Amino acid sequence: MNLGVVTGTVTATVKHPVYRNRRLMVVALCAPDWTRTGRETLAVDTVGSGVGDRVLVLKEGNSARSIFGEGEIPMQEMIVGIVDRVDGEER
Repeated sequence: MNLGVVTGTVTATVKHPVYRNRRLMVVALCAPDWTRTGRETLAVDTVGSGVGDRVLVLKEGNSARSIFGEGEIPMQEMIVGIVDRVDGEER
């Protein structure tokens, strides 16, 4: 799993049926202190996140797909939580 910040949305008029009624978000990946790593990804939103939200991204292809209870679908990453805070050692 990774932490990230939602930076945008993707709009597509033609898409795979599994994406119907689901939003695809652009997420800037972050370190635990919320500094951006310089990497971005696309993730299916499952929690109603929006631009500016700090999120938890599941980046395991098979694990992500199994959440939907479907077989082989074109999905690698999904947003599975909106993060309130990260606690831990001082950095």
